[in-house]
Amino acid sequence: MKLLGRMGRNRLVIAAAAVLVFATAGTTTPQQEPLKVLMLGAASHGGDTMTEVLKEVHERYPSLRVTVTENLEDLLLDNLKNYNVLCINRLRVQENNPPDFVKEGIVGFLKQGGGLVTTHFAVANAQNWRDSIHIFGGIWVTGKTTHKPYKEFEVQVKDANHPITKGIRVFKTTDELYYNMLMRPDVHVVLSANEELFGDSIAYPMLTTHTFYGGRVAWMVFGHDAKSAATPEFRQLLAQSLEWAGKRR
Repeated sequence: MKLLGRMGRNRLVIAAAAVLVFATAGTTTPQQEPLKVLMLGAASHGGDTMTEVLKEVHERYPSLRVTVTENLEDLLLDNLKNYNVLCINRLRVQENNPPDFVKEGIVGFLKQGGGLVTTHFAVANAQNWRDSIHIFGGIWVTGKTTHKPYKEFEVQVKDANHPITKGIRVFKTTDELYYNMLMRPDVHVVLSANEELFGDSIAYPMLTTHTFYGGRVAWMVFGHDAKSAATPEFRQLLAQSLEWAGKRR
């Protein structure tokens, strides 16, 4: 009889545990709010690159909510505070030197923990801003930085363990392959591509990351035109770079 009593109590404990597990499994935790991304410019210097890209990004990545602007005044710090990540495709500024309020806004935003993703030619738009190399990770130097004709080339994954490259393998794209960029010495090279120069094959950075005042920064060489942006890997890398910069991966 004592043995039966123990068995009965055990059944009761097991039943209670099952109810608890079932109740726990049925509850849901609130989903995170999407990252708010402010994208400056839907175009690079090769025309509209982002309109079609963003349609796909919004469909495939509910973690991202991207707002596009052409207005430099949206880079005032008071406005940037409303976003998690800033993405710069093109800075339309005079003499490749942004006005002070843009510089202060970007620096202040990163100081406060915001993330930054820069694509393609934007590094040339700010080349006369002395500190832009520290912020973007690299700058185009007129007369030194260059590229061969727009063409198809292969991209290698240098860091397969980086969160940005999850699901990315060696791929081909049609774009401009920049070389002789002036780079921060501490940037982390995530992707590279080889350019044949004077009998040698030299690996040049295609996607780099670093931090600035603790803010995460990624720069992608990709994004010359709509054909470049049509590459599936470009769209995936852009989305995953935005998520990484926003500390979601």
